[in-house]
Amino acid sequence: MIAFFDSNVHIDLLLGRLALDNILREIGNLPVRLSPVVASELLRGVSGQAGRSVAKLIAQLLPLEPSSWRQCWYDAGRLLPRIFPTHEEIGLARLQNDLLLALTSRHTGALFVTTDAHFDTIRRFIPFQMRILRGE
Repeated sequence: MIAFFDSNVHIDLLLGRLALDNILREIGNLPVRLSPVVASELLRGVSGQAGRSVAKLIAQLLPLEPSSWRQCWYDAGRLLPRIFPTHEEIGLARLQNDLLLALTSRHTGALFVTTDAHFDTIRRFIPFQMRILRGE
């Protein structure tokens, strides 16, 4: 099995709020890949040293992609209004990306690692492997 991290986990790692060794120990020292969805989220809005750190991270990690991105996008569009009927509170773009991450986990069998508890809501509709990290 492999794992991939949510954007919030990568941000906390880059800022020193989480330690990679602790995360790997918690998830069983699985190899870590990078979702292009997460890479996109990390790249938007960064520049300077932060941009260089993100570019280095992207270059170091192998990408994790489901065999059918098309199906993931269709499923995300269909499921979004069912899972989050009042999606305006959280934001459509963020939720769409979160559904794509859940679907990536489901279609690849990879463990998704996040600090966002709202993924529990998504998991009621989409079965996928997930670990929610609690504060260190």
